[in-house]
Amino acid sequence: MNKYKKLPKWRKQTVSAMLALTLLIPAASPVLAADAKSAAADRIAEVLDTLEKNHVSGPKADKLSETGIRAMVESLRDPYTQYFTAEQLQSFEDAVQNQYVGIGVRVGMEEEGVYVADVFAGSPAKEAGMLRGDIIVKVGDETAAGKKIDEVTSKILGPVDTEVRLQVLRDGQTKELTVKRKKVQIPTVVAKQFQNVGYIQIASFSSDADELVDKELTGLKAQGIQSLIVDLRDNPGGLLETAQQLARLFVKQGTLIHTRDRNGVDQPVEFANGTTQPFPVFFLVNGNSASASEVLTGALQDYGAITAIGTKTFGKGSVQNVIPLKSGGAIKVTIEEYLTPKLRKVNQVGLEPDKKVEGAMAQLLTAIRTAGASRLDLTLDRHSATVNGTEVQDSFDVIRENGQTYVPARVLAALLGASVEWNEASKSVQLVAGDAKTSYTPVAADFVLKNGTGYLNVAQTAAAFNGLSWKDDGKTLTLGAN
Repeated sequence: MNKYKKLPKWRKQTVSAMLALTLLIPAASPVLAADAKSAAADRIAEVLDTLEKNHVSGPKADKLSETGIRAMVESLRDPYTQYFTAEQLQSFEDAVQNQYVGIGVRVGMEEEGVYVADVFAGSPAKEAGMLRGDIIVKVGDETAAGKKIDEVTSKILGPVDTEVRLQVLRDGQTKELTVKRKKVQIPTVVAKQFQNVGYIQIASFSSDADELVDKELTGLKAQGIQSLIVDLRDNPGGLLETAQQLARLFVKQGTLIHTRDRNGVDQPVEFANGTTQPFPVFFLVNGNSASASEVLTGALQDYGAITAIGTKTFGKGSVQNVIPLKSGGAIKVTIEEYLTPKLRKVNQVGLEPDKKVEGAMAQLLTAIRTAGASRLDLTLDRHSATVNGTEVQDSFDVIRENGQTYVPARVLAALLGASVEWNEASKSVQLVAGDAKTSYTPVAADFVLKNGTGYLNVAQTAAAFNGLSWKDDGKTLTLGAN
């Protein structure tokens, strides 16, 4: 999490100078400290000069100095303190703003190649005529069939303003597309509705994420939503100021975080002039919700403004400042650890959700049901999933064998508002919803365990729970529950 927004160059230098001044004021004698610093700098310069002039490999000074800088940073054993070259700094800033160089698609994998799940508006792929549902079968002259998705996407990505030739399969016919790689803005904020339940996904805490959320929330409220889900799963964080502004949408005023610097001094980050929402708010979080995501979640949990659903968050409870270097590039330095308003520790601990749910689809279904949906209808086909008629990114695997359909136990439990229990004595899975209960065992062929996930026979579940309806034609599965 970065403490400052992207600033003009002169502002960055001012912040850098002020921070450096603050950090370098010694508690002991300033003369002794200056002498020690000068001696250390002289020693580094002497070693660099000696190696450059004498080593048989003929090393260059810039290469040696860069290696030395990285060694100094690594000696701190802090994964969040990093040295950036000028190019790496640009990549870091792009990542904070949710930008990358590519063609602007979201993809998935299947046998024939990589299928296009989404084409971003205004992207190079959109301009070249690529459509959602296209299957990329060739990149250049190389086939995509049988390769891992990372292998294919690495060929699609490349330097800005270069071109990539793609062959796509569409409605049984192949088409050749030439796409110019450009800087692409990944959608940071996406809003949807599940009937009267509003949903806002925040992909990162970019500089404009708070403004985009405010805009989408205003639109959802105009549509008459009665509850709101904010999805922070897989959100790695971003700018502290964005989290501060987002907090103002749910709490009128208060402390966002308490901070502890190298001297143990607490400088609380406050916010004011906020508001509250006239309906319940639910946050979705998981193990990849980190940094600014945890700042916002922890604060709103402490104020009782939200209910968090999902799994424990990542546990990045520190603040970094990006300090530009006169020679180019920058150092991202950990300057503080933070605690929630109620002084809960986050760093290397994470935040526990108020309602623990494993599995992406189960988390979403649980949130929608908890938010007040009277019924859930789920459709899953080869490339997409919808909940209550709205397409979602979450999905799950289905096992079809011996004429039977098996669905992850957690998905069925979330649909029914049930709980999943393991009975050690009978070695069976039990699904419990109110007074209804049914057991599943591998012996009876109503339970399949695959890659650590338990799958339940849908037909047996529907027979035991009257509220569950289902249909499966081998390609599309539909499930519904009151």
